Amino acid sequence: MNFLISHPLLTFFFFSLIVFLFYYFWEVVETPVLRFSESDFLLRVIDQSPHLTNKYYPTIWCFNQHLMLLLLMFREYRTKKFDYDRLEQLKMKDGGITGLAWSGLTNKTKNDTNPIIVVFHTISGDEQDVKSTVKYLRERYNWIVVVCIRRGHGNLPLKTPKINTMGSTSDLKEQLSHIQKKYPNKQMFGVGISAGSGLLARYLGEAGAKSQFKAAVAVSPAYDIEKAFHRVHPVYSKIMGQRLINYFLKTHYESLSKLKGIDELLKIKTIGEFQDRLHTVSGFKNKEKYYYHSNPVLVAKNIKTPLLVLNSADDPICVNQNVLENLHWLETLPNTIHLHTKRGSHIAYFQGLKANSWSDMVIGEYFAAVLNADTSKQKTTKKKKRT
Repeated sequence: MNFLISHPLLTFFFFSLIVFLFYYFWEVVETPVLRFSESDFLLRVIDQSPHLTNKYYPTIWCFNQHLMLLLLMFREYRTKKFDYDRLEQLKMKDGGITGLAWSGLTNKTKNDTNPIIVVFHTISGDEQDVKSTVKYLRERYNWIVVVCIRRGHGNLPLKTPKINTMGSTSDLKEQLSHIQKKYPNKQMFGVGISAGSGLLARYLGEAGAKSQFKAAVAVSPAYDIEKAFHRVHPVYSKIMGQRLINYFLKTHYESLSKLKGIDELLKIKTIGEFQDRLHTVSGFKNKEKYYYHSNPVLVAKNIKTPLLVLNSADDPICVNQNVLENLHWLETLPNTIHLHTKRGSHIAYFQGLKANSWSDMVIGEYFAAVLNADTSKQKTTKKKKRT
């Protein structure tokens, strides 16, 4: 007691630490909520994916959603660029240019049994803003990873005056066809990050049972994009709105300046306004046509591909209200698992003292489990045939 009285500052820090640790382990650490329509396949996958059922420990010095986003952005700009094995430019049927960034081509053959992981980047990103996911999957599993770069993104030239921040499924189908022709015997898995998950879900819904993906993961999807972009935290909404103006409109102004309504689009203040007027540069007559052909939630109920969806309740960009409004159909979607965490912010999901990505580990583990579950099923089928 005398020691505590004689060292008030040390005592204050000691008790503050105790209170902080109590708060962290009581309020922050938690087991994610799993929602799924029970099946033998999903039970096998979940059984082989411990991160789905174990507690998630967000980084103890960075578990606030805003701090996570700041750290995510800091790392994106400060870490060195990831060296891809090959960058391809693909010419689309209408003359537009998209891209593919390949990693893992060294010493790989077309007959290799390892799958190809196809990654879809964020709303104003390119192959570099998903580099941590690509790097992890390459180093941990030795899979080939390819990033589908949308037209107008990164260093791609805009040959035709047409941009859709959410991506185009017609462009994606051409990209996937190109990948499949190069590696006809390989299975493909899809990963959508933020806006990339919207493109992934739109494709899966349109394709239905004809999807080219064995399984897929959607990280921090927004579901109904007509509503979701108007719900983004006001500060981030303004930042992202200006970011889209600089990234797309000013960078490609020479090509887009011929389009009617471009000057009005340059005056928007929020990302919601930008999306509502995006039809002027995305090839649609009006807002209604744009959302009808781009909104993933309109076709999501037709998804047949095994799908893992990750959402965090503290996401300030794809807010929790979006999730809650869509649980009624999401929970009953065949072969779909919804993973709902209390913390994680938007696509950050940091854990451990070094703030590594928890979601990257979940992605890799899920795909490995799908592969193992499929292999186990094939072995069981063969045994039954023999008997």
